[in-house]
Amino acid sequence: MTAVTAPAEPTPAQIAAGRRTLLLATGALMLPFVLGAGLYLTGWRPGQTGNRGELLQPPVPFPAEQFVGESGKPLAPADLAGKWTLVLAGHGACGAACTGRIDEMRRVQVSLNKEMGRLRRLVLSDDASQPALAAARAAQPDLLVAARTDPWPAPFAAGPDYRLYVIDPQGNLMLRYAPDAPGQDVRKDLERLLKFAWTG
Repeated sequence: MTAVTAPAEPTPAQIAAGRRTLLLATGALMLPFVLGAGLYLTGWRPGQTGNRGELLQPPVPFPAEQFVGESGKPLAPADLAGKWTLVLAGHGACGAACTGRIDEMRRVQVSLNKEMGRLRRLVLSDDASQPALAAARAAQPDLLVAARTDPWPAPFAAGPDYRLYVIDPQGNLMLRYAPDAPGQDVRKDLERLLKFAWTG
């Protein structure tokens, strides 16, 4: 029969080495949190972001009730809730550039593949009954069209150009694009939003 020997007591040097290892491991785990808190509390923001559109800071609640839908009734916030909305908004006649943008919006939505159901499209104009919008609506039955005749709310740029905007599922305007922004930039932003968003 062999005798079982009790493990030797650790030496003070071994105890000190173990404590150092524990402190180093804890420090390595805490460092990202400490750095992140420090950057947040000092107000640091990165100089460049990954989005291609202009991020509206803070997001602006979309005034849905100030726009009249095709039924003649004001849009309800519930009409836009729960999905991401790609908006084309502008003043004046919807010419060739505007109708091209409407077609581009549809292509952007289709290019999202399995995520396309999480996005709806909305056109805002001074006159929702103009022939170009009626033709677009007939060709794309899922397209929403609404009108505004009073002065437009602040987030929307004045001028004849139709611009693209993105509304989040909570009804906030969050991104605005230049009138000549490529559809590919819009698609990349939407892909990123839909990938990381838990809502909509």
